[in-house]
Amino acid sequence: MALLSLAVAHDRKISSVINPGCPQCSDNTTLVYVKCEGASDTIHQIWDFTRGIPTVIFAVAGLNSTLTITWVLEDPKTFELSEAPSYSFAVALDKLYEYNDLDDNGHYDPKLPHHIYDLDHLTWHRNESNITDKEAMVRLYANLYNENTADFGTIWIKLDLLPYKDYAAELPHLIHTANSTLFDVSLANLSRSCGYNASRYALRLLLASTDAASQTMHLTVRKSLDDEHTPGVFEVIEIKTPALYDEEVGGYLQFRPVGYVQPERGVASSTVAHFSYFNRTNLASNSTLKRFYDEYAKAKLLVQTMVVSFGEGGDGYYAQHNYTAWSFAAGYGLPPAESVSWFVVLVLSLGLGVPVMMTSLCVAFAMVRRRGQPASRIRFDNEDDD
Repeated sequence: MALLSLAVAHDRKISSVINPGCPQCSDNTTLVYVKCEGASDTIHQIWDFTRGIPTVIFAVAGLNSTLTITWVLEDPKTFELSEAPSYSFAVALDKLYEYNDLDDNGHYDPKLPHHIYDLDHLTWHRNESNITDKEAMVRLYANLYNENTADFGTIWIKLDLLPYKDYAAELPHLIHTANSTLFDVSLANLSRSCGYNASRYALRLLLASTDAASQTMHLTVRKSLDDEHTPGVFEVIEIKTPALYDEEVGGYLQFRPVGYVQPERGVASSTVAHFSYFNRTNLASNSTLKRFYDEYAKAKLLVQTMVVSFGEGGDGYYAQHNYTAWSFAAGYGLPPAESVSWFVVLVLSLGLGVPVMMTSLCVAFAMVRRRGQPASRIRFDNEDDD
């Protein structure tokens, strides 16, 4: 089944297709192709769940470029762009870590007892989709199984492209643009392993870009004076590819260091999201990323991973709520920056202006009062009695 939409963004024409060129694909096969045509280039986005690992690929090519996907039954075999991309960036969620947090601080440490669950065996079920002239969105879930083939929980993922710049409707209210995709992941009702009384879960992200393999991704923590959209959180984390870091043209991830332990997101249900440094790795042979980047020499493809974990000391670990959710934005070009709203400007103006005005009034009142008083008379008495 293929669904098609067409929308016009600020400077890009957006078209979206589910399972393009695969009329035999069932609802349980999901590959979304989003084409974003601009004035001088086209961003091709691929959202793939067909091989278990949730994957988002950005490929930038010429204005009239096209992408053709060939299928064998319900398996996408090749991805052919009509011209070589000028740049490409991708992010995939390839592993889930369960770790026994004996230190009770939320940080994932590979020295702690842990289990690693590869996600390449997952079967994703499309729960919801919205392919219209205003949005491209899919929401899927997959059941997790342990080594005994017992079901021990569910992963939910929502990918969403809204072709205009604005804040996302749901906390943490990340900024989306026509060049980015919002990625939301939820871990629901996961069972802890036997002997793990302090279980927490972490996600491993795999990042790939057409930069030299000798280079590295760059992580920056940007401070924000405004927590209007994410109350209590004054930091924005940005991961930039070398091309973006050096030349301001490349790929990025952007997120707030916050997760949520209940489906109803709010300040009371928030928790800390921790992130690790980067590690180098290779693409899995059976992955969509391997097939897409197969023509790139290893020296010309940067592949690194990072781990994001959740929780803070004394929160009761994952079992306290049996739920953790986290969101990030992946995109091409300069990461969007927050703008201060008129409401915040008004509050800041009142906060600074009222004390200044009160001080000025007090000084003026004192001066007027002082001027209005008659000069005091001074009497000199001759204390010598003749």
